[in-house]
Amino acid sequence: MAEQIEKYFDDYFQKKPDIRYEFDIRGMGRKDRRIVRTLREFGVSGKRCLDIGPGTGRWVQFLKKEGAGYLAAVDISPVSLERCAPFCDAVQQVNIEREKLPWDSESFDAVLFFEIIEHLVDCTNAIAEVMRVLKPGGLLLLSTPNLVSFISRLRMVLGMLPVAIAGDSTHVRFYRRQELAAAFAGYPARLAFLSTSFSLHPLKPKSHLRCPSFGWLTALDDSLLLCVRKDGD
Repeated sequence: MAEQIEKYFDDYFQKKPDIRYEFDIRGMGRKDRRIVRTLREFGVSGKRCLDIGPGTGRWVQFLKKEGAGYLAAVDISPVSLERCAPFCDAVQQVNIEREKLPWDSESFDAVLFFEIIEHLVDCTNAIAEVMRVLKPGGLLLLSTPNLVSFISRLRMVLGMLPVAIAGDSTHVRFYRRQELAAAFAGYPARLAFLSTSFSLHPLKPKSHLRCPSFGWLTALDDSLLLCVRKDGD
């Protein structure tokens, strides 16, 4: 199974263009702007940062431009890691569902974990490893499709599957805020779901027809964006 997953993502990333990303916040969507603002408020300059599942390397490039003192990436796909290697101090192939991260405990100030957890049958090892390598006071940003987003609720009324299920055949676990928060139960951490936006078009999840969220409306966002701060100094 792991070999099949590796091949799938190798093939996927082979088809993606090699991009040097720009980070003009004026051209970003609300979710990406929230990520940028959160990382800049935390301050990654000179800090040790890890991107789990960096994909085409977008956020690795951002962390590099922001002056990360040490930058590492892990992925199941060697193609992804080859893409990211020029920007990183270390890259390592890891199956985060089953394997340990190759760093000591409390090694990183900031960890990014975007759009990965939905691909894992069991997230227990992944969460344990992320929390192990995160320093006290460190920041984890995690995102995953929201099973009960606004358009997914509309789609269910229309007899269609939620976007989290219908949008990608490699998604094997589906999350609401409750399930995601429960994955961190027992860890010394403060959790906060960050408001972004949700599509208003049930047939076009990436439609520009969108509504910004705030307060209880955050539960309707297309993606759950979770900020985790590990307790400590």
